[in-house]
Amino acid sequence: MIRFSTENLRNVFAEENKYENFRSVASNLVRGNAIYEMDDEGNEHKVSSRQANAAIRKVFMEVCGLTEEDLKSPKKRARAEKLHAMEIFEIIEEDIEFIINQGFQDNEWFEQFVEMKSHALGDANEFSTDEDQYLIVGDVSGDHHDVTIQQIGAGKSFSVECRNHAIKIGKDIDLIVLGRFDYSKMVNKVAEAFIKDIQNTIFASVYAAADKLPADAGLKMTTDLTSGTKADFDALIEKVQILNDSDVVLMGTKTALKKITALADVDWATTEQKESIANTGRLGSYEGTTLMEVPQRLKIGSLTEMLLPNDVILVMPVKEDKFVKFFEEGETWIREVDEKAELKDDFQIYEVQRAYGCEVILGQYFGVWDKA
Repeated sequence: MIRFSTENLRNVFAEENKYENFRSVASNLVRGNAIYEMDDEGNEHKVSSRQANAAIRKVFMEVCGLTEEDLKSPKKRARAEKLHAMEIFEIIEEDIEFIINQGFQDNEWFEQFVEMKSHALGDANEFSTDEDQYLIVGDVSGDHHDVTIQQIGAGKSFSVECRNHAIKIGKDIDLIVLGRFDYSKMVNKVAEAFIKDIQNTIFASVYAAADKLPADAGLKMTTDLTSGTKADFDALIEKVQILNDSDVVLMGTKTALKKITALADVDWATTEQKESIANTGRLGSYEGTTLMEVPQRLKIGSLTEMLLPNDVILVMPVKEDKFVKFFEEGETWIREVDEKAELKDDFQIYEVQRAYGCEVILGQYFGVWDKA
């Protein structure tokens, strides 16, 4: 039996199976599953996404105590939504939780390079390494990167430092109540923002490590990447493979990886690879070595400055021990934000918060092509 936190929610969902039906519609909508309902005669009918959003909107209005006539008054909407917003979040936070986690699972980069643990799943905040490694702890705030590096020995364990991360929600609830914004879009927008935040921290840490690690730990190439320096580039890749006894990937932003295209006028470029250049602007692989694109970001608050360098390619070993360690400390929760000047009306701003941390483990040997 569901135990709601307020009398209002208990009254809204007093009808038998009403909450279960609401959860079914909302959950299937954000998951992209087909939704069905039974009519009074016991026949099953498919529910469109438009109908599903309308059903969710109706429940939101009930929770807020709003009628269609009330929607014409911004003042009534603002007061009702402020009074009942936390009740709305109570009945939808399960979907926010799911779609954020699903976003991690569906992300190829996370799947290949990130070891993820969660307190909610019973995992302990403890990681270990089988060989000598460098631990890079990165914190990104706007355009400011704090990065610390320490060496950890083989067989040593460590924990990931977690902190609260928040994504603001402005008038999304109001737009859903007005029927102008889809419920699934709101949930996905929150999830995408968290994934970007985590990626920003991870990628900034990796690139900062290329500069801060001891000189004998990195293998660096600073010449132009041309057909004339192909042999040097190949030697760098081979050396990283040998030193780590593993395959490698070439990692960089799309702009950085496109520089490998400068090598495409030599004999090794296949027809398939030339088609890849035509379709994506860069090679999909380089002589059997996978290219892994790192999503570029603008620095927060800037329309021109990029977060990551476009002239750096990392030659990273691929090992069973994933080099990014991620730990989620708690559940998603929502709180009001006291920023009266943020919006010029009476609508309240909220933050969706999650406590997590991520740290980067780099081996003794990796390669860097840097034409800074």
